[in-house]
Amino acid sequence: MSKAVSATAISIPILLILLLLVAVGVDERSSCATPVPAGAVVDGPTGQTVAGMSEAQLRLARDGVAIGKQRRMPESVIVAELAAQATESSFRNLANPSVPESLSYANDGLGHDHDSVGPHQLRASIWGSVGIAALMDPVYQINWFYDHADELGSAAERMAPADLAQAIERSAPNAYAGQLPLARHLYALFADIDPGPAAQTSTGVAGPGCGSVSGTPLTPAEASGFGRAVIEHAARWIGTPYVWGGGDTSGPTSGGFDCSGLTLYAVHHASGGRIRLPHYTQAQQDHSTAQVVPPAQRQPGDLIFFTTAGSADSHHVGIYYGRDEQGRDLLLHAPQSGQTVTLTPLSAWEGERMDVRRYAAGADPGPPAGQLLTPAAHPQRELLPEVSEDTL
Repeated sequence: MSKAVSATAISIPILLILLLLVAVGVDERSSCATPVPAGAVVDGPTGQTVAGMSEAQLRLARDGVAIGKQRRMPESVIVAELAAQATESSFRNLANPSVPESLSYANDGLGHDHDSVGPHQLRASIWGSVGIAALMDPVYQINWFYDHADELGSAAERMAPADLAQAIERSAPNAYAGQLPLARHLYALFADIDPGPAAQTSTGVAGPGCGSVSGTPLTPAEASGFGRAVIEHAARWIGTPYVWGGGDTSGPTSGGFDCSGLTLYAVHHASGGRIRLPHYTQAQQDHSTAQVVPPAQRQPGDLIFFTTAGSADSHHVGIYYGRDEQGRDLLLHAPQSGQTVTLTPLSAWEGERMDVRRYAAGADPGPPAGQLLTPAAHPQRELLPEVSEDTL
């Protein structure tokens, strides 16, 4: 092989992944998009290496080829499917906090494009009639693309791959042409694969992925089972309005939650009903089941209480969610009037004192749900739910 040919062969994978990074914006800090070093040997099911792509990404590309071949799709249609995955999600099965149910399924990180989920970024409001389990199943989404190609009949084969991807995805703007070099390279990698029987994943069973089952960006080892349960029970209410004094162990009251109403609900259900926190931030912070945790040792599912300088009691509480793909710490909380339950970077409370508490499912349950502390227990405290809103 000549030096010129050799240099060209070495540069192709690097050029392709640079195109992917520029056009799609893969964040290398994402746990699932951590680049594979150039020339590394991938010890995984795909048996392939592409500079800058993780084994999880390569598996989705391989599945796109294998399913296409199982369905006897022509090469141009399979290349179109690969270009669509590359453009929509960088070959990642993305959950979305705007679709709380998606957080309960294995995923490769979080996306924030409207209510889009999965490798083809299908919108739950449009395609959700099949159920969230199907939408979070990469095999379903790949077949969705090929189903739409089938509907186009012979016209699909005559269309250029980028035009076919646009006709199916209907994206604005059409960016699929920029991913064709990578799509063709990946097709060549897996073109000789023996697809075997048609790939199927049972609807209702979470598919493979490197995200945690709870949907947090951190790995399961970094969040206890109880912590993940706290997050799951609170995350289902993302988008619910803030209502002062709202929320109890049954869910929203008067149409919503306030900050301590959301946390008492989540902890109560995560503990199987064994922990009943009062509806007041400082009382939750001082509760008998609360374990003091140094802020640097916080884990997903811990409660974080915020106190302004000069104040004796905390005025806000939320649930530590983990880190997003940019490495930012996130808080799951009910912010203030006019807003909804959401995720907010923890840096929004910079300058305030943060106290972290962890709760144990087997601990003393405390007072019955909704019962506030008596004046004898806290004579200096006004016995009202959250006398002030968070002032973000």
